[in-house]
Amino acid sequence: MHIQAIRGLQPNFEAAQVNILATSDNHGNVHSLPLLSQTIENNKKDIFVNSEDPSTLNIFAIAGDWFINPSKRGYLTKPNMTNGDIQLQFLTKFINYVNGQSGKNSNFDTVFTLGNHDLDAGDRFMYKVMRNAKMKTLVTNVDVEHSPGIQKLMLNTDKVVKSVVYDVQDDKDPGLKHKVLFIGVTIPSMKFYNPGLLKTMSFYDDCNKKDANLTPADLQGTFAAVRKEVEAFKKKNPKGAVVLLSHTGAPISKMIRDEVPQINVVLNGHDHKNLTSLKGKTNINSLGKDNEIIKSLNLHFNDEGDLESIDMNTFFSKTTVKDKLATNVLQKALEESFAKDVEPLVSLTNITGKPVSLDYGESIRFQNSYLANWLTSAVKRSVRTITGDPNVIVGIQSSIIRGGIKDGSSNLDIMKIFDGVSEDLSDVQVGRIKGEELVGLIVENIKGNLKAPKRNTIIQWSDIQVNRTMIANILEGKIDKPFSDAIRIRNEETNEFEPIETYKQYKIAIGEKFLVKDDIEWPGRIRDRFNSMHRTYDQLLRSYIASDDINFQLKVTQKTQEQRIL
Repeated sequence: MHIQAIRGLQPNFEAAQVNILATSDNHGNVHSLPLLSQTIENNKKDIFVNSEDPSTLNIFAIAGDWFINPSKRGYLTKPNMTNGDIQLQFLTKFINYVNGQSGKNSNFDTVFTLGNHDLDAGDRFMYKVMRNAKMKTLVTNVDVEHSPGIQKLMLNTDKVVKSVVYDVQDDKDPGLKHKVLFIGVTIPSMKFYNPGLLKTMSFYDDCNKKDANLTPADLQGTFAAVRKEVEAFKKKNPKGAVVLLSHTGAPISKMIRDEVPQINVVLNGHDHKNLTSLKGKTNINSLGKDNEIIKSLNLHFNDEGDLESIDMNTFFSKTTVKDKLATNVLQKALEESFAKDVEPLVSLTNITGKPVSLDYGESIRFQNSYLANWLTSAVKRSVRTITGDPNVIVGIQSSIIRGGIKDGSSNLDIMKIFDGVSEDLSDVQVGRIKGEELVGLIVENIKGNLKAPKRNTIIQWSDIQVNRTMIANILEGKIDKPFSDAIRIRNEETNEFEPIETYKQYKIAIGEKFLVKDDIEWPGRIRDRFNSMHRTYDQLLRSYIASDDINFQLKVTQKTQEQRIL
């Protein structure tokens, strides 16, 4: 794809340019970096145009969530290393690789803004990243006055900044330098995403709201912080360009654009979409997820110093010829770092013995999913074995599921399955609640899911069938039935789903991340009746698949293929 997003007037007279290679929401998928890096190498002439010209600046921009669940362990090759250790190691390798593709003599730098998953292990881990990684971290909407950890970093390194201005030398006039401002905004809802984990870092507008529920009234501090940086820059450099790295999702990025229309480019993360929109002179590019795409933008300045045009290209890693990976430096690093972890470990077949796969997709957040069915049932087996209770029902927030299972899955694949929640908030807890309370909990979850299916994610259950469609119809007044009619529970003797009993006590297991929620009603009502298992979903899954009677020989049964979300 090739567009000119801003005035395309006489591009042949361009006097300087900025090449930006942008990615976001990598989610620690180091195993797909060789494919992404090869995609860059295959297209570097279109990405880094005139890269070694003195009047060209090359920027690698990461709009958040390079990391995910940094404190998690489980590697076979390097058991003492965490997710964060490995992801930081490969961040350095990837930055070096991109720098090499831009040309040894090019003007090159890397800019980064924090995503919510980057802070899954709290702020201390990210301070290590900010100090050691070869990049500038943009913290425009961090409340530095109330962030002693950030204050300390800013005193000791120039890598952590509210904003950064780059000079681009004009190709004809030695006295003319074109200016580009880079700023970075993080979704401020840390009380929602990582409650209690940030000790010495604070964001403006921090609140216990999911991004789908944030309004302009909730973001006034963020708008003010962005406006302050942009207006100060524009006062000195009225013709300068402004680029925002925004890990907020497109709806909030559009709010920022409306409040600060001087922004030229928004590199948007968090919503996992591949979208481009243009309003006024602001180009918003959403950057996808999981190394599936990478985008390049070429900003052209003319002889008068005006930003004349912006060209944009999208490159899909799935189109890369994989046989080129044999000599790829990141592929070799991957094989060295994960020798044991990349070996096939799992056998997954159906009841006839034929190899099958349980694929991950974002539809798991709002629809029936065979993968979710299998995972909830597998975790349930471990929970019931440990508790000695044959009737425990397991619920899993679908947002924490980030990977599927196939015949030949490796340990690296297994580690990705429950990667959507911090280890510090992934403890599974068990408690008893009445049927009417379970109905209330489920209906509240479905209401939120109907409002924003991909952001307010559904809870998938091991032994509960939820008629999402009926609940929607009841809410809309299309049918007059009690909500309990939309929820059925498995009879362990007949294996059939039966009506829920209002006053019966049901024992459920669910994650700490759900029970600590204060932005919805039901967690606060029931949390004091739950006790910790001192095990995470990941640990419970591994306990099941490595048990003596399973031994990594997994099967898709009829129960896996049933409809639990209608």
